[in-house]
Amino acid sequence: MTAVTISRAATLLEHYIDKDMPAFLWGDVGIGKSESVEAIAQKHGADLLDIRLSMFDPVDLRGLPTIQNGETVWLKPAIWPKDNSRPTFLFFDEFDRASPAVQSAALQIVLNRRIGEHKLPGNVRIIAAGNGNTDRVGTQRTSAAGNNRFAHIQAEADLDSWRKWAATSGLHPMVIAFISFRPELLHKRGDKNTKSFPTPRAWSSVAEFADAADDIRMDLVTGLIGEGPAAEFEGFVRVFKNLPSLDAVIADPTGAKVPSDPAARYAITAGLAVKATMQNFQNIITYLDRLPQEFSVLGVTDACRRDPSLSHTPAFTQWAVDHQDVTL
Repeated sequence: MTAVTISRAATLLEHYIDKDMPAFLWGDVGIGKSESVEAIAQKHGADLLDIRLSMFDPVDLRGLPTIQNGETVWLKPAIWPKDNSRPTFLFFDEFDRASPAVQSAALQIVLNRRIGEHKLPGNVRIIAAGNGNTDRVGTQRTSAAGNNRFAHIQAEADLDSWRKWAATSGLHPMVIAFISFRPELLHKRGDKNTKSFPTPRAWSSVAEFADAADDIRMDLVTGLIGEGPAAEFEGFVRVFKNLPSLDAVIADPTGAKVPSDPAARYAITAGLAVKATMQNFQNIITYLDRLPQEFSVLGVTDACRRDPSLSHTPAFTQWAVDHQDVTL
């Protein structure tokens, strides 16, 4: 199956949801599968029932048996949707880490929209996610019969989707700048013995320590993404910290020094994108246009993704005219 970007995968998933078709989102760990489902649920105003199947037994899905009037009755599990009026996503995460017995129980729900006497209300949409052969341990093969019950989407991490998310999520500009500078480290698996490695999820955690003290930051980051990437990030941090004052650059965009080092250019571009406002955007664009065009595009794009109102300023309009060959 050909992989698509995580943003494209989310678009496909929405179409399947709209047609009430169960969909299975495949992809490596940490690329944002669960986060994509959460974002779609929020967009649709839907309740999200996140069920980590790897932690369940079959009885957890069907419910415990009890005796009523001399007959065995299966009590409805607490995870079962309770509100028939609100749109609801039943999300079977870590599907291929569940035991075959649990997978079979979940597939009854997928195929028949019921298990035992418990029937899903019409407002529920079914989604599953798993790692498949991108993971080396802990996964179970899914059956051909089970696979045929889903529409399948193979997703992979990609820089543009991640940068769009990072710009709108307030991620530390140092991390955004570093990944723009070293995009191959957005998601990079180590060998089978590597416990920490870079993923989009891990970089979100790295951002929490970007401003940590110099004597401990690298050790903290190493625990999240591994020694090699952490060493590169540490070097970049030191470049970032030695940049000219961003406020001074904004105050004097034609006179402030323009760095020649590529890492410093990425760093100052990301920093200015975060500081852009309606009042200073013209000065920021003036400075960015003194850099090679790729940095001007990078900075203006990130600024407008973070604050879409900036795209309605005269400064942006003139920039767009001057860069007609560029598509944001």
